[in-house]
Amino acid sequence: MFKAKIIPALGLLMGVFFLAVHFFGDRFLELIPSKSELVKISGEIEWANRASKRGRDVRFKIKEAGTFVHNGFGSSLAKDIYGALSVVGTNVTVLVDLTETQQPMAHEYSYNPVYEIIANGVVVRSYEESVASENRGALLFPWVGLLLVVGSIYEYRKHRKTYWFKT
Repeated sequence: MFKAKIIPALGLLMGVFFLAVHFFGDRFLELIPSKSELVKISGEIEWANRASKRGRDVRFKIKEAGTFVHNGFGSSLAKDIYGALSVVGTNVTVLVDLTETQQPMAHEYSYNPVYEIIANGVVVRSYEESVASENRGALLFPWVGLLLVVGSIYEYRKHRKTYWFKT
């Protein structure tokens, strides 16, 4: 029963971690750069693929410009972006962060993240949508952290006599 006895301590540690990431994450996590820091690149699509069938990453190459990746939330967004970019020769304009490079293990290419995609004059994903999506995802951290902290304290107080670390 050792596993069950350590659950409140693990829950408390994870909760404190989530709360710390929310309140102090801007000091060690990279945020989406401001629009003025991004570079606009245009060209024709040479190839596009998804990381996996249900993956959220869409990787693509613009002829003579480089390889890029869109890291989004959800596979339906990736499906829409891939549908817009999958036709070879599609004219695309992207806002890209050239200061950050992502290189997945066992890949021959390194990718720069994009935050806005315009394919054949149609906005597929705007910069504002990317920022709003990131902010919505960040709202989850304090609630999960609070739930874990309160749950672990409740669990410990409820079964205080059965745990090996008594107060």
